[in-house]
Formats: sequence, C-alpha cells, structure tokens
Amino acid sequence: MTNLIPPSPPEVGVQAAPQATPISSGTAAIVVTYNRKALLHRCLTLLLGQTAALEHIYVIDNASTDGTAEVIPQDPRITHVRLESNLGGAYGFSYGVQQALEGNYQYVWLMDDDCLPEPEALAELLTYTPQSEALCSAVLARDGRYDLHQRRSFDEVRLSETDLPKEAYTQQGTPVDLFTFVSVLISTDAVRRAGLPVNNFFFMYDDSEYALRLRELGITTRLVPSSRVWHHGSLTYPPVRTAYNPLKHYYNTRNQLLVYRQYGTSSPWYAIRLLVKTGGAFIRLAQHRELNRRSAGLAARALLDAVRGRAYVRAIRTN
Repeated sequence: MTNLIPPSPPEVGVQAAPQATPISSGTAAIVVTYNRKALLHRCLTLLLGQTAALEHIYVIDNASTDGTAEVIPQDPRITHVRLESNLGGAYGFSYGVQQALEGNYQYVWLMDDDCLPEPEALAELLTYTPQSEALCSAVLARDGRYDLHQRRSFDEVRLSETDLPKEAYTQQGTPVDLFTFVSVLISTDAVRRAGLPVNNFFFMYDDSEYALRLRELGITTRLVPSSRVWHHGSLTYPPVRTAYNPLKHYYNTRNQLLVYRQYGTSSPWYAIRLLVKTGGAFIRLAQHRELNRRSAGLAARALLDAVRGRAYVRAIRTN
C-alpha cells in the first residue's frame, strides 16, 4: 500500500547518486509567480532537475517587485515574461499557455511558484499519458500529508464538491473532476480543442472551470499518485482558517457561483446554492467578527456579479 505520509520535500541541489542524461519530454512548464522569489528559485531548480527533461519553462511574472528576475537561472530553456501589472494567476496561466502553444510541444505542465516537484514527478505523469490527455500529480502539504482538496469530484446536479478519498492515492488513474493548477499535465491537442484558461477570474476557480471544460469535451482527467509535488501553500490538512482576505472573499464567492452556473444542470439546485452561499458569506463574517460595511458590500457585489454572469478583474483594496 502507498505510504500516505511521505518523508520530506525534495531538496534543491542534492542528488543521492549520479543520474543518466534526462530523457526528452516534449513538455513546456508554465510557472506563474508574484513576489515569491525564494520559492520560485526552488521551483525552477527542481524543474531543471527533472529526470524527464523539460523542453522549456515559461515564467509568467505578475509584475513582481521583489527582484524576481535576479533569481531566475540563466538557462536557454527558461523564458521570463514580466507583465506590466498584476492581473492575477488566472491571467498568468492563460497567457503562459498561449505562449506555449506557439511552440512545438506535446504537453503543458501548469503550476504556481510554490510548487516543489520531486525529481520523477514529470516522468511519472508522462508514463500515464496513454490513459488520458490530462493528468494530475498528488499534492503534499508542508506536514507531509496529502492535500486532498486539490483533487475533487463534482456533482453537476447538486453542485457539490467532494475531495477524492485517501484510497484514491493507493492506485493510479482515479478520475478527477476538479483540479487546481498545482502540477497538472495537459496535452496541447486537448488545449487547442478546449481553448485557453479563463483570464478574468484573477484567481480562485479558474482551474476548476478549466477542469470542467475538459470534462465536457469527454476528457477524463486522472490522478497519478506516483507523481508527487510538495505545495508550500498547503500549510496542513485539513487547512487551518486564515485571516479575512478581501481578494479571496470576493473571487471565491463570485467565481464558484459562475462555475456552478456554467456547468450545473439544475436551476433549482443553483438557486439553493446561491441562497446557501449568500447566507454563509454573511454568517462567517459575523462569526469571525469581520462583518462591517466594507466586507458586507464586497460580499453583496460578488453575489450580484455572479447572478449577472460578470467575470472581470476587480480592483479591491486590501488594507
């Protein structure tokens, strides 16, 4: 049985034994970053050390101000694209995939800058490409447990999401309905059929929307537990509650409801989810003593934009 508590994250620059020349993978990695240069450096170093050699790495930089360019290795396989303004991870992934489609690659491998892949992560994904055009790695939190919320199933009638159970990580190929862009490998043929990821969600649920778009095309995304990546953003599992974040509050509420509206098949259930989301948004704010004129107005705006089907990058004051 697969060990559900792996030992430790991969170390940068440490190898147990000399390795043969990496095999070519036909893959371009898309790494979206914003003001996390230390994590980005670790991510890129681990990508360059994959046993299945990447053809190219596109670093999409959302106008970082922390000296990100200084930590990017001088390697001909890396293209650093610094955007003029921070339009969010959603725009970064969409733009990065668009750049990759201009090259002659078979696959794109999507991840954030805090994704730390083990050396065999890409090679393991490529092993299972005959099974599906979209494959997900297992995501490990900082405490070594699987972050189950990264891979989920979806009921399009009741509009409910369920984390894949731990048992799914003991076998290869379990179907995944919803994924995050934390180590997802997708064939460029599938991307050309599905189109680019949405670029106006800023962040939150842009990856879920793309997962469901692939599913509508008849593409079954599958989990490959033997491909493992450590995710610095997953503090522990179950996740602990963090402080109120206006950006997450707005985009999580709006984008989830937009996705439910697009891919749900039951109007009554959508109405129920809308009511539950409305009540829950205000109740949680009150429970944590964060309900005020500003947060209430932002929650109302998120709900209104979802009902109207409006997706756009909204300027939100965070302090």
